[in-house]
Amino acid sequence: MSKKNITADIPILMYHQFVENISEGGKIKLFITKKKFQWQLRILKFLGYETITFKDLEKIGLENRNKKKYIILTVDDGYKDNYSILFPLLKKYNMKAVIYLVSGIDYNKWTIESDQEKRFQLLDLKEIKEMQESGLVEFGGHTLTHPSLPTLSDEALYKEIMEDKTILEKKLGENLTSFAYPYGHITPRVKEIVKNAGYKFAVSTDTGTGIIEDDIFDIRRTAIDTGDLINFLKRISPKYLHYKYKKYGNKKFEDKK
Repeated sequence: MSKKNITADIPILMYHQFVENISEGGKIKLFITKKKFQWQLRILKFLGYETITFKDLEKIGLENRNKKKYIILTVDDGYKDNYSILFPLLKKYNMKAVIYLVSGIDYNKWTIESDQEKRFQLLDLKEIKEMQESGLVEFGGHTLTHPSLPTLSDEALYKEIMEDKTILEKKLGENLTSFAYPYGHITPRVKEIVKNAGYKFAVSTDTGTGIIEDDIFDIRRTAIDTGDLINFLKRISPKYLHYKYKKYGNKKFEDKK
């Protein structure tokens, strides 16, 4: 529970892939159609939400984050469709997103190996730079190869987090502000290395209280799928993430190095 007994905070949404048609999606179903995503952006506009990034949040200040109706859209992995589908819609509606990049490979090797998923290409440098220069997309770290971090040795863990950050900052020409834990797998050991890497924030999935200031290195998010209007409205409520925490608690992960 938050020290200030806060029960609502900025909604933080989590996406992965965007497709024109359902048939283009993978078997894991971590995708949303262009039509449904556009519909969601229109709803956010209609309801008066302002999309911000974590760099924006740092400038605004945690103490001021609830003075306006902010929301953060996050996208994991950095698939090609983030450029071909997500980016044009962000430009159309003048909205922002944070994309977490896997920097050491150029396709979804991790899901191919674990789930025999279809092959999907990741963003190339030209696409990344164009999105960055638009001012609508902020990029964050998501490791070199998308492993479950608690399974790694200290040396391998350090490499996945630190080298990923070094590579991306060289490509982007700026410091990264936030990090996303692959699969949302987080332990104190993992979190400590993320802190030491110089990140200001880190996002998880099924851990965290839903109140940002309780732990800025364990910020809970909610996954957005192709659910109906009522489901979407529920998940963008400022009270939803803390409600998830109160109802389900936190998943527990152990180091297996």
